[in-house]
Amino acid sequence: MIPDSPAPDGPAVAARPTRWLVATTEYAGLTPYTGGIGRHYAALLPALVRAGAEVDLLVLADEPVTAHEREGVRVLATPPRSGLWRRAGVVRDAYRHGRYDRVFLPEWSALGSRLPSDAPLLTNLATSTRLANEIAGFTPRSFGVRQGTAIRWQQWWEDRQVRRSAGLIAISRAMRRWNERTLGALPPTRVVRNCIDVAGVRDAARAAELPGGWPADGQVVLFLGRLERRKGVTDAFAAFAEVARQRPDARLVLAGASGDRRFEPDRPGLLSLLPPEARERVTWLGHVAGESLHRGVREATVTICPSRWEGFGNAALEAKALGAAVVLTSGSGYDDFCTDGVDSLLVPPADPPALAAAVLRVLADRELAARLGERAWAGAEHYTADPVAADLLIAADQVLG
Repeated sequence: MIPDSPAPDGPAVAARPTRWLVATTEYAGLTPYTGGIGRHYAALLPALVRAGAEVDLLVLADEPVTAHEREGVRVLATPPRSGLWRRAGVVRDAYRHGRYDRVFLPEWSALGSRLPSDAPLLTNLATSTRLANEIAGFTPRSFGVRQGTAIRWQQWWEDRQVRRSAGLIAISRAMRRWNERTLGALPPTRVVRNCIDVAGVRDAARAAELPGGWPADGQVVLFLGRLERRKGVTDAFAAFAEVARQRPDARLVLAGASGDRRFEPDRPGLLSLLPPEARERVTWLGHVAGESLHRGVREATVTICPSRWEGFGNAALEAKALGAAVVLTSGSGYDDFCTDGVDSLLVPPADPPALAAAVLRVLADRELAARLGERAWAGAEHYTADPVAADLLIAADQVLG
């Protein structure tokens, strides 16, 4: 933290620690499901404490949370809360009862939508209902009258929170551009990258067992992400059809939960994209706990994250921190931490031929795979929690004063 300017007639006076209220619907170690933001916050908040901030955390999940301290972060007691309006009310009440200099919330679920207009709200532009549906090609009408109406309201409240924020912290340049294009003029905005627990990821990869069902032989092409079109799962299968034709030893392994079956392809639909002789070379792991997943990334020949658009991409960053040879898509958040041909291979989104060519290139050139992995490993320290927390504190001061 930057100290106050010295008084004219005396020594410098240390600044009062800033008090942060952070709320989220997922947090690694506290909620059953933790996507990228849950793992990011679990690494970031203790680092904010180490940097001198005081942090109170609200975890707004379907299960109750008891008050306790976790790595210096004061976790506030919350009853089970579902529904946008109720969760936003919990955040409002916590703000009223505390004296906070920063309120840090994602735009997802509009947790800050009931805060007073003068609250020191920093909205973390990480994802939104509108963005997720745009990438997937859905509109509220796609979900029927009742659910579609709820989605319209959630989009409206999330947009309202962004516009009423005192400042915005975007997780990537792509995320800032998308919000500017979609919402127009924005409050003061800074880009601060996500962070990961690099040491924890590497320790887990060394100590954990491989996921059950992992192929006993062959060249493993590991897909990371939910089995949804926006994550590029159909592109992965279309690309693997060509990979399997040229490389009979290749195996496609999918690590991710299935999407909503009303809208996303099921297993038979995905397998239909492959020639019959390649369908037995697909392994479905489902959702895999972090430790086993990290071991799988370490053992895979090539890891692919072919999202059609990604706000940042913590799963890919974790794979790179493990020294994996990674194939990703260009034009979104991956561009902030990936350089084509240096520490990864980048291909256009929704381009199965280009994806197949990149995968085949890695499978055929072990020196290339090793070189990409070494560069990826070396660059991971920039995304550890402490430097990211320091940058976030500076960004918060810049936009809020």
